[in-house]
Formats: sequence, structure tokens, C-alpha cells
Amino acid sequence: MKFSTRRFNEWLIVFLLLVLVTATFSFIRGDMYFLPDNLHYIFNMRPSTTIIGINTQDAIEIFRGNAASGYSITWETVSIYLNVVIYLMIGPYLLFKGYKKAQTNDNRAKPWYWYIGGAICIGMLFIVPAEITRMNVFENTKEAADKSRTKDLMRAELAEVGFATAQHEILEDGVNESFTIEDLNLEDLKYEHSVENVQSDTLVMISVSNPEYPDLGHRMEVRPYSQRILRLRN
Repeated sequence: MKFSTRRFNEWLIVFLLLVLVTATFSFIRGDMYFLPDNLHYIFNMRPSTTIIGINTQDAIEIFRGNAASGYSITWETVSIYLNVVIYLMIGPYLLFKGYKKAQTNDNRAKPWYWYIGGAICIGMLFIVPAEITRMNVFENTKEAADKSRTKDLMRAELAEVGFATAQHEILEDGVNESFTIEDLNLEDLKYEHSVENVQSDTLVMISVSNPEYPDLGHRMEVRPYSQRILRLRN
């Protein structure tokens, strides 16, 4: 057999092995769900599924006001580490060791573990970039959701400050050119509020900002003696 033909056949075997292993894992986890639940995580070729699942659960708990459970030693997290070890350590090691072993043979024949290492490395070239992209998309979505939630909280707190301002004027006649948010004696404000403009006691312009998200901000008109007391500007 010519040198080039033999090399082609070797890599063809690697690709066939990769297809066979992938199909087997899909069959075990999908069509033929015959193993205990914990063992199925061993056949998880997409570790980001577990990572996103844990992060989503933590996000729900934080939204509810509870503490996030984070990562602990379970079958799910062990499967993540197992994927890292297989793709980034075992696969390259078997491929390199098999290559070095073949160099000692006269016909350069590859040992059996070279084929396994080759299949793992080729799978890594497809899986790892896809998983990184998937995690980046999730992080961007998570950040956008957190930003949207913060924007809603800022708007709600600004409304609270606006009502307090109107009440301060109606009950205490306390809105004048020297009026500041500190005059309201509001506690536990999470964001920064300021008085932008005071046009007598009939119109006060206040705003809210957040140093964590400088691009977020709202402005509100407060008209204590109007039927529509508050008006959000942006």
C-alpha cells in the first residue's frame, strides 16, 4: 500500500470512529435511555448545557432574593471536568503518543490509541469552538437581561422619589430652588438621584443614574398640583 493511501485510510478510520462514537452517545442519551440518570452525564458531549443550566438556576434564585447555590461536586459538574480532561488532555496525549510510537516502526503503522486520540482531537475542533460561542451568547443574554432588570428597578425607584417629592411640596411646602433629594430623607436608595431643574413649586425635574451602567438613566417631571403628578421623560 502506498504511503499516501495508507495515511488517507488512517484518517478515514479516525473520522468513522468519531461518527460512530457520536452516534453511540446520542443513542444512549436519547433513543435508548437505559442507564441510571447520573451515568448519562458521562456521555454528555456538550458541557455548556450543564453550565448554562446551573447558571440559569442561580439567576432565578438571585431574582427571588435567595442565595445562589453555585457549583458543587455532583455528577453534573464532574461531567464538565471530565469533558475538559478528555478534550484538552487525554485526546492530545494519545494522538502525540501514538505518533511517537509510529516513528519507531519501520512501516510507520499507528497504534490503536492514536485513532482514539485523533477522533477526540477532531471532535474537540468542532465542539470546543461551538461551546465557547454558546457560552458567549449566554453571557451576553444574561447581561442584557440583568441590564433590563436594572433599568426597570431604576424607573421604579425614580417614581418612588417623584411621589416623595410631590408629597414633600404638598404637605410641607418644601420645594424651592435649594431643594435636593436629601431633603426627602429617603433611606435605602440603590441608585443616584438628583434634581435637575426646579421651576417654582409646580414643576420639578429629577433624574436617576447608575454608575454600574452609565448609559442607563431616566428623567421625570414632577407636578405636585397636577392631575398627572409624574411624567417619565426617557
